Amino acid sequence: MGRFDDRAAIVTGGALGIGGGCARRLAGDGASVLIVDINEESGLETVKEIRAAGGKVELMIGDVANESVAFDMVEKSMSLFGRLDLLIQNAYGGGSDTAGSAVDVTQQAWSKGMDLLVGALYLGAKFGVPAMEESGADPNFEPPVWGGAGRRHGARPRENVGRIVNMSSVHGLLNAPRSLIYESGKAAVIGLTRQMAVDFGPMGITVNAIAPGHIVTERGDEMWNEVGNDAGFKLFEIQYPVRRTGIPADIANAVGFLCSNEASFINGQILAVDGGLSIQLQEDIVMDTKDYIVSNPHLRTHFDNKPEKSDRW
Repeated sequence: MGRFDDRAAIVTGGALGIGGGCARRLAGDGASVLIVDINEESGLETVKEIRAAGGKVELMIGDVANESVAFDMVEKSMSLFGRLDLLIQNAYGGGSDTAGSAVDVTQQAWSKGMDLLVGALYLGAKFGVPAMEESGADPNFEPPVWGGAGRRHGARPRENVGRIVNMSSVHGLLNAPRSLIYESGKAAVIGLTRQMAVDFGPMGITVNAIAPGHIVTERGDEMWNEVGNDAGFKLFEIQYPVRRTGIPADIANAVGFLCSNEASFINGQILAVDGGLSIQLQEDIVMDTKDYIVSNPHLRTHFDNKPEKSDRW
């Protein structure tokens, strides 16, 4: 049996990158997966790949920041699969107007960014949680003996009814300059996750968040190939104690665990899947990278096509 046999999942932003990795992982473990994305071409490719591997998957095109889309994706999961158990909220697509401080960004850009970064997660839970309650606990879950030093009596609490995993970022834990919308949104995801964990835990629905580090997705790989070079890429890797950046499968593995029955006592947590990037003393990283840059004066990174920000110093 697969870990998620007879369970249904929605993965928003599941056409590519981290979302695509999550969709492949959940389907590979037996879940019926609904990918929701605005990118139809890439979504169809991912669907084709999952089906070729024997997985069960469907695609829905839509912007999950819209209430009607959030409602429809839950309805579609219930109609296609008969239930909803797992909700992976990953969708985000930033634009050029999202960069800047509070002085720089427009109110329109702020509202649009927060709608997708935070509002979409609220909408997903708004419609997803009742569907999880209706679906009930994992049909293959065999609860252990209800004990506890002989002190537990009465009805046991609900368990393994549903899982929500929200995608935050190390940018929700640590801030970068001139990135008001993204940093604020990803930090808000952490607060939203904790609140949902308190609200929905008694229903048997756990809510956790993942804070990825630098994950080289398909688009990230293209950016590195267009702008960066090997020396520049190594500059990123040496900032990680594991001496490598991440790939979508690294995040998908964490999502798979948090969605499993083995993780039923993990709730309201923010799991940094970042190779140890966020635990280091910054002064040491700066000195190590300084030495590396001095030794590799011709390095280029995928950020080198951005305008210079002379006011940082």
